Amino acid sequence: MAGVALGFLGLPALIKSPTARPAPTETVYVTVAPSAPAPAASAPGPSASGPSAPGPGASQAPGATTTLTLPRDYGFRLREAVPTVERRSDALDFYRDSSTVWADNGGRIVALEPQEPGTLATCRAVTRFVEKVRIESLQTGTRFCFETGKGAFALVEVPKDGDAAGFVVLDVTLLGSR
Repeated sequence: MAGVALGFLGLPALIKSPTARPAPTETVYVTVAPSAPAPAASAPGPSASGPSAPGPGASQAPGATTTLTLPRDYGFRLREAVPTVERRSDALDFYRDSSTVWADNGGRIVALEPQEPGTLATCRAVTRFVEKVRIESLQTGTRFCFETGKGAFALVEVPKDGDAAGFVVLDVTLLGSR
């Protein structure tokens, strides 16, 4: 009976043929570029050489700037003084949807006039609170203060017009807290 089974199924079914090719497998390559540490800032304000995003668990001093790229339904929170970009959740301080950005969890956005300095003192004193900022109004040079519900302040600046290819790019400079 074994001979009939071998004859019916064929010998290659039981013995691997040297000419048999393995089934193709899918290979995925991920390229990760190391990020440089953020340059030290001597005074509050954005870094002139261009900021980089710090790694998880890192801590930034006031005056340090991080560039964040927010796609739709993402936001950030200021945790341990480092802006952390995350998918939409109830834990976010600042959120972006398809048409607006806004503060969440007791946070506030404070509109700044072009002539006003983006300092901690200005952000504490100005009371032009806005609920939301429309994406189309996020043009190069737009600046506003952002205060979390826990009293941490950041200056948010737009380095280039909003919603290019579905992303909003923001430079976030940590200013301190109440």
